[in-house]
Formats: sequence, structure tokens, C-alpha cells
Amino acid sequence: MLDQSTTPADVSIDVRNVSKCYHIYSRPQDRLLQLLLGRKRRFYKEFWALKDVNLTVRRGESVALIGRNGAGKSTLLQVISGVLQPTAGTASITGRIAPLLELGTSFNPEFTGMENIALSASVLGLTEEQIAERRNAIAAFADIGDFIHQPVRTYSSGMQARLAFAVAAHVDAEVLIVDEILSVGDISFTQKCTRFIREFRERGTLLFVSHDTAAVAALCDRAVWLNGGRLIEDGLPKEVTLHYQAWMANPQGQTDPAAYIALKRERDTEAQAAASPVEEPLQGEEAPRPAAPPRRTEAVAAIPSPASRAEVFDFRNDADWTGERGINIVHAAFQDADGNGINLIDGGTEITLVVEMEAVVPVSSPIVGFAIYDRLGQLIFAWDTSRSCEAYSFSAGPGDRFKAEFTFTFPYIAGGRYTMNLAVADGTADNHVQHHWLYHVLEFDVRYSSVANGLIGIPMHRVEIRPLLPA
Repeated sequence: MLDQSTTPADVSIDVRNVSKCYHIYSRPQDRLLQLLLGRKRRFYKEFWALKDVNLTVRRGESVALIGRNGAGKSTLLQVISGVLQPTAGTASITGRIAPLLELGTSFNPEFTGMENIALSASVLGLTEEQIAERRNAIAAFADIGDFIHQPVRTYSSGMQARLAFAVAAHVDAEVLIVDEILSVGDISFTQKCTRFIREFRERGTLLFVSHDTAAVAALCDRAVWLNGGRLIEDGLPKEVTLHYQAWMANPQGQTDPAAYIALKRERDTEAQAAASPVEEPLQGEEAPRPAAPPRRTEAVAAIPSPASRAEVFDFRNDADWTGERGINIVHAAFQDADGNGINLIDGGTEITLVVEMEAVVPVSSPIVGFAIYDRLGQLIFAWDTSRSCEAYSFSAGPGDRFKAEFTFTFPYIAGGRYTMNLAVADGTADNHVQHHWLYHVLEFDVRYSSVANGLIGIPMHRVEIRPLLPA
């Protein structure tokens, strides 16, 4: 619902008292019996996918819907998009909408990718002239090669996702609705989608469904928790996702989430009150002595350092690039402390990244750098030679080959797929020519990791609990 500070002109999505009921039939013949005898008897059970949901999304906001499978997230998106009619309530949207719901729902499986571009773009409101102008750009964004001229029925789910997102990215939408699109496709596609979503947030309204709480925190201003078709909590992503994860991990079982939230807030209030300063006793009064805590035995645990193991894939010679190409990066690989090439890296071990290059023009002050990103395109860590004064003394002539070596302790990284960009320039950090910038040229997969929370782990040598001795 609208608050006092919000006017109707500020609202992109307005959902009021929306409910959606499905009829569940036990047997196929019950549908016919319901049609013939429905006035006398009901042959179905009711399933309420949504129950009295209210949601207001202001223009320019980015809102995530979270909740376990069957919570009603996709149903709510379909109602907002106009794909489904609600059983009760209303849902209105202001501005051109680009819904990315079930992948390929607007595709004709017998049409080619190019033909489906025209079909989907027309459904989303583009004119024939606009489609003709943007067709090649859409095909380039999808980046599925010659498959763009093949029937969509031959596409994988990832290829359909690429095509659907490419169309949505080129229809000048004011409202973008995304349902788990980032869970389909390779890391390069996911990072491309994430970059577009981040740019879109600067000018449009985003409604986003994901089970990935890291993506929710990175891409959204608000998070809305649905469960059993009801809205449980609406607030800051960090707070809502924390409550949702804690509820999902509740050892008492699946308690009612609304009751859980009420209890959690009550306990938080009590904890804050307990932590507030204690009043000093009046002069002459004796301060009450706190009860002695029960004696506890000392507990010490030797905790192994968080560990992770990354499998590094081969250098990609076909990686996308930009730059003047006065210097070319020709290869890159990791080596262990003995100088041997490796494709398995354990967190906490010393390794060397070796980047080999070839000069096409005279080089006087090369700057070589690398950056590692997670699947959402978030920068994990980076370094370049401009941070070291010794690197500026190097020079090379046309045809010379040279290398840069970065020796460092590989961090403990959370599980998932990561990519590395490499770049080489010539000049200073403030004034240089960018010669070769390679995107996603190295990928690595962290399949084992004991990093439970966050992106990077820290070495933990010991954990202990012991009595605090009186002063």
C-alpha cells in the first residue's frame, strides 16, 4: 500500500489484496463431473497459491522476492505481468514491462532464433522498424553463434535464456521482472546479465526472484519474503535474508514463519534492553550484587583453517578483448612454489600467476594486472604492477616476449565458479594506453570449500571459551 510520502505517480507496481486459488482434481473425470454437477457438489480441492498479498514498488526500486519452492513467488510475478488473473484483488503496473518468467514462453519452438526475436520483441511492444534496427544487436547480445538461425526447439535451456534476456535488454523497458534467470547458463552469461541489471537499476524498476541470497544482497534495495502464499516480511535485504535463512535452518522444524519473526524481534528487543547502560545507584545506596554465574569448564577447540580447492581451466585463446594491441597477452597460468604448472590450487598456499606477453610496439613502462570475479560479477580481489615501483624500470622492443609474475597466498574462497580478467597497458597509473584487456580468460571452479559465510575465509588457528578471571 502507498505510504504518506509516496504518490501514485511514484509507483511502478501496486499489488492490493491479491489472492490466487487453483482447483486441484484428484481424477481426470472429476473435471467433467464439476462441469455437469458443479452446482450440487464440489469435485475439487482448493489450493491458494497467494493469500491477500499487498506490495508496492516505487519507481526506480529494486525488490527481490525470496522464499522456498511453492511459496508463491512465480505466481505473484505472473499476476503482476498479466499472465494470470487473480482470484481476488488487483495488480497494476505503470510503464513498459519486460517479464522474464518461464524461459522461452513467448518463443515458437519451430521458429528460428532470429524469427523469435521479432516475435518476442513485438509482444513486448517494439514496432517493426525498431525490431529491424535492433535485431543484430539482440543477436550479438545473445551470443549463441549459428544457432540463432536454427529452430528454438534445438536450443538448450541456457541458449533459450540467452535469447530471452537479449530481447528483454533491448526493448527499452521501464519495469524488468526476472524469475531465476541467473540460475541458467554459464558464468559469462550470468555476469553479462548481472552487469545489465546493475545498469538497468539506474533507470528502471526491478522485481527479482532468486534463491541466491548473495545476488539479492548485491542487486536489490528491498527483499520480500513469501511463504505459503503470504507476505511474511518486507525490509532490507540483509535483514530479511538473515531471518529467512535462520528460519530455514530452524532445528525445531518448519515453525510458522510469522510467529518466528515475531519471536525473533521480541528477543532482539530484550537483548538490546539488556545491553543498555545500567543506572548508577544513588549516593548512599549499595549497588545490587549480580548473581554469581554458574561455573563453566574451559572449552578449547583446535579449528582447522578454512580450506578451499580450486580447479583452474585452460587459458582461453578465444576470450573477448579490447585495447590497442600494441602488446598482446599470449598465455597465463599458475605455478606452485617450485615453478611447476598447476591446475589445482588449495587456499592458503603460495602460488605464482605467470602472464606471458609479446610486444608489437616499443614498451617503456608496462602495467600488467589481473582481477578475479564471482559469478555475479562482484570483484573478489585484484592487483597490478603499478603498485610496485620496480616494475617501471622494464622496457621491451617490438617482437620481444616478456612475462609478469605475481606471487601471493591464494585466499580461501567460497564454493562456486570464478573468472579472471587480465590486462596490460603502457604508461603510468594515471596516464596510460590500454593495449590488451582479456575478459574471462581464465576460469576456475571452487568445488570444495569450508567457507560457510561470506566470500573469503580467514585462517583460524584456535577457538576457545574460558572463564573470565576476576580483576
